[in-house]
Amino acid sequence: MKTIHTILREDFGQLDRHLVRTELLTEAGVCGVDYEPARNGLSIAYDPAVLTAAKLADLMCRHGVYPDPTGSSADAPKRCDSE
Repeated sequence: MKTIHTILREDFGQLDRHLVRTELLTEAGVCGVDYEPARNGLSIAYDPAVLTAAKLADLMCRHGVYPDPTGSSADAPKRCDSE
């Protein structure tokens, strides 16, 4: 299990956070989603055996989450192509 710390592109409040969390948890390989005290902060726990870095970056882009972690690493997902 690995955890990546990211941020939401935009945060429109509690409803938006709940929707993003619910949608992320439906994805294969995502095991947990928690909000952090930092502005728009989010941590995603995932299984790297099921969810590769490329697939993780794709699903993060689809759900409005920046793929750049706050603490970058070599196996971290890369930014969305649209940026």
